[in-house]
Amino acid sequence: MKLLDYCVQLCAIAASAHLKVASYVFLRMLPLGYNFLPKILAAYALFATSFFLHLRSPFRTKVFILDSVANTIILLFIADFLYRGHIFHQENNLAFSRLGFVNATSSRLVIRYPIASNFTLTYVPSGSGVGGKVQALISSSEDYTTSVTLSDLVPSTQYEYTTSLGHLGSFITPSTEQKRFSFISSSCWKPFYPYNPLSHSLSLPGLRSLGDYLDKTGAPDFIFFLGDFIYSDLPVKIAPYTREYYTTLFRQVYASPDWSYKLRNTPWLHMFDDHELVNDFYQEMTDGENIYRNAMNPFVWYQNRANPPSTGPNKFYYTFKRGDASFFVLDTRSYRGVPPAKDAQDGGLGQRSMLGKQQLAELEAWIRDEKGWKVIVSGVPFTRNWSGGGDEMDSWAGYLEERQHIFELLWESGGGIIISGDRHEHATVKFLLPHRPLIRKKMLSSSSQLLLCHSSSNPS
Repeated sequence: MKLLDYCVQLCAIAASAHLKVASYVFLRMLPLGYNFLPKILAAYALFATSFFLHLRSPFRTKVFILDSVANTIILLFIADFLYRGHIFHQENNLAFSRLGFVNATSSRLVIRYPIASNFTLTYVPSGSGVGGKVQALISSSEDYTTSVTLSDLVPSTQYEYTTSLGHLGSFITPSTEQKRFSFISSSCWKPFYPYNPLSHSLSLPGLRSLGDYLDKTGAPDFIFFLGDFIYSDLPVKIAPYTREYYTTLFRQVYASPDWSYKLRNTPWLHMFDDHELVNDFYQEMTDGENIYRNAMNPFVWYQNRANPPSTGPNKFYYTFKRGDASFFVLDTRSYRGVPPAKDAQDGGLGQRSMLGKQQLAELEAWIRDEKGWKVIVSGVPFTRNWSGGGDEMDSWAGYLEERQHIFELLWESGGGIIISGDRHEHATVKFLLPHRPLIRKKMLSSSSQLLLCHSSSNPS
C-alpha cells in the first residue's frame, strides 16, 4: 500500500510541475492554445485523479491540499485570460477618433460613435487662419464607423478638429519641401498579454510603452502597423469566424485603456496579415474565401479607408511619397498562391506568387519609374533567418523566385530599403549583390544595394 501511495504522489508531483511550467509559458511567453491547453488540461486531470486517490491515504499531507488549490487557481487564471475580454468587453459603446494618412494638403480620419448620427466636423489651424467644416454620416451598417478626408489644407500647419459628437484631436501637415522625416514600424500585439490578473483585459503593454516613448521623443511623422493588429485565432478560437467576431476584435483593440491622446493623433498606416484572418492564411485554404470576405469588412472600416488611396477598388496595397522617399506597401495575403510544404523538395522555389500578377506588375513599374529612395513594405519577412518553425514557408521563403525577381529589379535600379514585420523581434540585413558575373557587371555601375529593416513589437 505504501508503494502505491508513493507512486500516486510521484504522479501528482510530475503532473503538477508540468501544469505550472506549461501554464506559465502559455500565459506569459507563448499563447499558443493548441499547443499548451491540451497538455495543461491533461496534467490537471492527472493531478486531480492523484489528489483524490491520495485523500484516501492515511499519508495525505497539507502540502498536497495546498498544491491542489494552487493548480485550481492557475486553471482559473487561464479561463480568465481566454474569456474575460470576450464576455465582459464587447465594447459596443466605443467612441473614438484617430488619425490616418496625412500629407501636405490633406488628412484622413476614422471616427466611431455608437449611435447612428449625422454630424459636423470642424477643423481650424492653430492660432489663426481659415478652417472648414465637413458633414458626415455614421450608420450601423459599418459598425458605426466612418472616415473623413480633409482637403485643401495648408502645408506645415497644425490643425485642431472637433466634432458635434464630442470627438477632438489635432494633426500637423508636413512641408512640401520636407527632406527629413521619422517613422516607426511595428506589428503584432495581443490584448491582455502577457497575462496579469490585475490588468484590464484590453490592456496593451506594447502600446503603453510606445506612448511613453513618444512622450519622451515626440511623435514621428507616421507609424506603420504591418499586421496582426488583432488575433482572431490566438490563444484559441473562441467564436466562429463571422464578420461580427472580427469586428468585435477591432473594437476591443481600439478600446484599450493604453491609447493616449498623442497616439490617436499620430498618423497610423495599416496593412493586414494572417491573424486579421486566420493563421498562415491564403485564399485557397479551407473556407478561405468566406473567412476573407468576413474579415475584410472591419479592416476596411477601421483601418484601410484611412490609408493612402490605392490604385483601384478592392485593392489594399498602396503607394505614397514623403520627401525624397517613395513607399510601396504590399498586400501579401489577398493574392498569394498555395505555399509549399515546409519539407518540400523545391525548398520554396517554383512559379508561385505571393503578390499576384497585377500587384507584381505595379510593383515592377514602380521600381523602374521611381527616382528617389525606394522603400518596399511587407507584412511578412523577406529574409530566411527564421527557419525553425512550421510556418517558415508562410513568409517569402516559400516564394523565393518571385522574391529574387524583386531583388534583381531593385539592384538594377540602384537598390532600396525593405521593411517587414511579423516575427516579434528586430533584425537589420544587407542583401549583397549576387556573385554571378553577368548580373554584377550590369548592376555595379549603379552601386546598388539592398537593406532590409525588420522590426516588430512582440505581442506585449
